[in-house]
Amino acid sequence: MPAVALPYCEQLHVQYPFQFRVVRPRRTRFGDFRVLPDRSMHITVNADLNPYAFLLTYVHEVAHCAVYRTYKRPGPPHGKIWQTMFQRLMTPLLTEAVFPPDLLPLLQRYFQKPAATTAGHPALRQALRQYDPASTQLTDKQCVVNVGKPLWTLPDGQPFVFQKKTFVRGKLRRTRVVCKEVRTGRSYAILADVRVEVLNAQ
Repeated sequence: MPAVALPYCEQLHVQYPFQFRVVRPRRTRFGDFRVLPDRSMHITVNADLNPYAFLLTYVHEVAHCAVYRTYKRPGPPHGKIWQTMFQRLMTPLLTEAVFPPDLLPLLQRYFQKPAATTAGHPALRQALRQYDPASTQLTDKQCVVNVGKPLWTLPDGQPFVFQKKTFVRGKLRRTRVVCKEVRTGRSYAILADVRVEVLNAQ
C-alpha cells in the first residue's frame, strides 16, 4: 500500500484486532474477512494488487471486522451499516497525499454509496488498473468480461476460457455477467472485471 497510509492502517489493526495475511491471487475476490469457530477474525488480501487497490481492499475488509465487533446484528454484509463504516474508515485517506489526483474524484463518487466491489464502477476500475504492475497488465489474448472500456470488454456471445472452462458471454447484471458454460449449458454469474482468455484473439 502507499507508505503514507501505513501508520493509519496499523492503527486500524490495533483498534480492531485481526489476523492478517497477504495471499496468492484469487480470481473471484481481492480480499476477504472471516470469523473462525474460535471467534478469531482473519483478513486476507491478494498479493498482486497495485498499492491503491490493495489499500482499498484492506480497508474494505477492516470495515467488515469493525462492523462485526461493533454491532450484534449488522444486517446484510454490504448493507447500510457496512457502507457507513467503510466511508468513515476511508475518509482520512481520501487525500492527494495518499491517492493520485486522477483517482480522487472517482473515489469520492464511489464512496457516496460504496458497493461490494468496484466492478460496478467501471471508470474507477479502469483508472485503478492503470497502476497495475506491468507483469499483471492484460495481454493481447486476454480481456475482461465487462468494465465499460471497449478495448477490454468482451462482446455478447464471445466464447472465452475462465478457470479452465469454456464460456460464452451473456448479459450484465449489476457487478456480474451471466455466462453459459459450453460443455454443460449451465449459467454462471462471473464478476464483471475478471480477466479471461479470448478464444479467437488474433
